[in-house]
Amino acid sequence: MRLQIERDAHAENLQEIRDFIETACRRAGVERSAAFDLKLAVDEACSNILEHGYAGQKPGPIRISFDAASERVVVTIADQGRAFDPKNVAAPDLDSDWEHRQIGGLGWHLIRRSVDSVSYESGTELGNRLTLMKMTPLAKASSGAE
Repeated sequence: MRLQIERDAHAENLQEIRDFIETACRRAGVERSAAFDLKLAVDEACSNILEHGYAGQKPGPIRISFDAASERVVVTIADQGRAFDPKNVAAPDLDSDWEHRQIGGLGWHLIRRSVDSVSYESGTELGNRLTLMKMTPLAKASSGAE
């Protein structure tokens, strides 16, 4: 099953993107905990695109593709904002008291903890492409109407 949505990078579109992921997961038979993880990861990534990728420029598109197979779900997020490789984000300090921690980095920590694989490429005709993969057994599609 493959679904796609494209919206402009505006905060008011984040709820529609979250709803898209939730609906796609439900249609694909993704278990609830895996659907929650995917929705969290996509929300964090899209929030970063809004806040950092398109910062100081006209908001452009965010295109999200959802592809579910028997044992995995792959969500690809493409944008035309500034390039940003998540490999360059250091792991956050989770051991110090909160008053002594550096601000930032928790979003990428949550993304990495929520999915099984994160890959990033930039410079393609689509601009930036973040691919999130979550291993999860999909329920067999019911024969009845939704």
